[in-house]
Amino acid sequence: MRTLLLSCFLLISPGALWAQVDQGVSPVARAGGAAAALLKVGSVAGSSRVMFGGWGGLVFGDRFLVALGGIELPEDVDLPGSGLSTGFDLGMGYGGVLLKYWRDLPNNLVGGAGLMLGAGHAEVRDRLIGTELGADNFLVVEPEASISYKAYRGISLEAAAGYRFISGVEDLPTVTASDMRTFTGTLLLRIGGR
Repeated sequence: MRTLLLSCFLLISPGALWAQVDQGVSPVARAGGAAAALLKVGSVAGSSRVMFGGWGGLVFGDRFLVALGGIELPEDVDLPGSGLSTGFDLGMGYGGVLLKYWRDLPNNLVGGAGLMLGAGHAEVRDRLIGTELGADNFLVVEPEASISYKAYRGISLEAAAGYRFISGVEDLPTVTASDMRTFTGTLLLRIGGR
């Protein structure tokens, strides 16, 4: 997943920079690129966790984004064992298509609404011997609202709040879909876009 994120960033960055140059095209017809690196906070199996990720995509008319992105839990979550002192570890990551719309606000601020539609993978391992006890793929829908500040031409700092909906987790011992559903907070640094 990290390789995918890096590849997307490298492919989109030149487009994001080129989009910042005034080409004399009307803003409605303009298309450019944008990329972002992000930190996402939310609950996973009852434990507050920070996840890392990013996205890269195309911006149409300076307001509408279509991007591919991914988010990964960098450190496994400790799960209680079934009567054992060793317990289990849960690892997960997800990604998909991100759709986002921006609207200008006063004082160099920009409001936004976004929706990620995608899928993910999670696995549970025995902490002592590292044996996989179960793995499953799942569907993700993550709407969020954001506010960003244009720090410099083409560079924005953004904060967002959303909710992660998960469906389809049946093959993970001691974990259900409700353990991965959560309110989320996101901080990101964006190049390009509104």
